[in-house]
This record gives sequence, C-alpha cells and structure tokens, in this order.
Amino acid sequence: MKKKNQKIDPFDEKAAEKAALSLIKYRIRSEKELFQRLKMKGFSEETSLSIIEKFKDSGLLNDELFAYLFSYDKLTLDKKGPMFIKNELKRLGVEEKYIDKALNKISDEIDLHEIATEIARKYYTKTKDELKTRKYLYRRGFEPDIINCVIEDLRGDQNWEN
Repeated sequence: MKKKNQKIDPFDEKAAEKAALSLIKYRIRSEKELFQRLKMKGFSEETSLSIIEKFKDSGLLNDELFAYLFSYDKLTLDKKGPMFIKNELKRLGVEEKYIDKALNKISDEIDLHEIATEIARKYYTKTKDELKTRKYLYRRGFEPDIINCVIEDLRGDQNWEN
C-alpha cells in the first residue's frame, strides 16, 4: 500500500484503474470529471484516457446516465431548477445532447411547478416579499415562465399577502 507522499508512476494503468474505481465508488462521475481527478492524482493524459475508455466500454462510466442521475438528485434533493442543473452539467463536461435528454426526461417525471411552489412558499414565509421570492427562484435555476406561474398561483392562496 502506497503512502500519501510516495510518488505515483504516471503510466501505471493498474494504479490509475484503482484510483478511478475509488473515485466512482463514492458517486457516479462524468468523463471529464474523472479525467481531471486522475490528472490531479498525477496520472498521465494517455493513462487517464485509457482508463476512461475501459470504463466506458464496461459501462462503469456513462455520461448519459450521469446527467440523468445528477439532474434527478439536484432537482428532488437540492431543489435546484433546470437552468442551474444545465450549467452545472456543462461545467462537469457533459455533452449538450445528454443534458437536454436528461432534463426532458426529468421534466416528464417530476412536476417542476410543484417543486418551485414549495420553495416559493417556504421562502415567502420568511421574507414576505414577492420580488425577493421571484429572485430567489431565479437564482435556484427556475425559468421565468415557471416563476410567473408559481407567483400567480400563490397570489390566490389565503396565506399569500401582497
């Protein structure tokens, strides 16, 4: 077992594979993210790309699945909107086609309006300010049309004061 301060052989595919498995054991990752992490650990570009191809072929690495699972978690657990999720996935190096496919699938499965309403209600209860609530929803990544619809719906509630 190597100690932390021991030098890594940048061309050691076995060590790179072990490092990659350790990284994806904690959570699924994008190809770009795994590549960057392997490079940070000291593995060569050639070795990192080789491991990524091997993992893609075996199904351990799949950007399409990553985009879907990441989107689902961000929306349902973190209550982030589609615009936020899209920007994060782009930052993580996921191709636009996978991002769009994942977000379309998620919007078919999950009611964005319901999630945005839940967030708006909770935030408005604290601030009692409609404009701040709008801005908050926008910062969380919800599109203006959803925000407008949520605000209009909430205006009709007895608990919503102008």
